[in-house]
Amino acid sequence: MRKVIISINLILFLAMVYTTLWASFQINLFDELESYIDMPWFRATLIDFYINQFVIWIFVLWNERKRLVAFAWLPVFICFGSMGTTLYAIFFCFKNKNLFKRETL
Repeated sequence: MRKVIISINLILFLAMVYTTLWASFQINLFDELESYIDMPWFRATLIDFYINQFVIWIFVLWNERKRLVAFAWLPVFICFGSMGTTLYAIFFCFKNKNLFKRETL
């Protein structure tokens, strides 16, 4: 199960990197940012996204024993969003190998 979760998150991470690079070559986000900010759905999506990232970070804060590690993940989530989340999921799987043994599932 651990390998499946790592594989899925790696595929999702690569898909997001590809999509971000593709979109960057299509149009510069910062050239159009003013028109996006005026759209109510853009604002709603942005607020929804960052609330979700904060909720994920609260889980990291609860889960990590070392506070410095938990606080190091916050800028990753804020700057990289879902890519950061998938990286944490992969990190979590490598760190918690015993969690994925058959007896614990």
